[in-house]
Amino acid sequence: MTRLSSGNADDPALKFALMIRDLDLALFRKAAPGLAEFGLSQAQIPVLAAIDELPGSTGCELAEATHATPQAVSQVLTRLAECGMVRRESLGGRAMGHHVTDDGRTALRAARRRLASLTESFLTGLDEDERRVMIDAMWRVLHAMTGDDQEEADV
Repeated sequence: MTRLSSGNADDPALKFALMIRDLDLALFRKAAPGLAEFGLSQAQIPVLAAIDELPGSTGCELAEATHATPQAVSQVLTRLAECGMVRRESLGGRAMGHHVTDDGRTALRAARRRLASLTESFLTGLDEDERRVMIDAMWRVLHAMTGDDQEEADV
């Protein structure tokens, strides 16, 4: 049986933080085999999605957009470029802009559908009102953590 780090926390704030981590790890552990089918890993999906939303972005911009370190993003970008999902272009000097290729876009769409389907299977115990309340609360926490000025995405 998997031991969840959130199960031992008494402090509600700590329990919440650990539960988010546990959920993320559990989701991607279940999703990993299906994502590999599309040639993607857990670390590659947010970077590929960010490039799709911000074409021409540099590694530093992508690190900021994905809340990852520049070093981690650099490694992911190298792998994505090697497998033909990302195309790099020189922006002058050492800076490189990144663009999603057709293969990358196809893989990203397929991976997102797989993640959505998998997540849906875990949410079957919640009714629509419970889902809406949970997503709204999580959105507000995420907004408070990131200070993001984006409008709430359609869920």
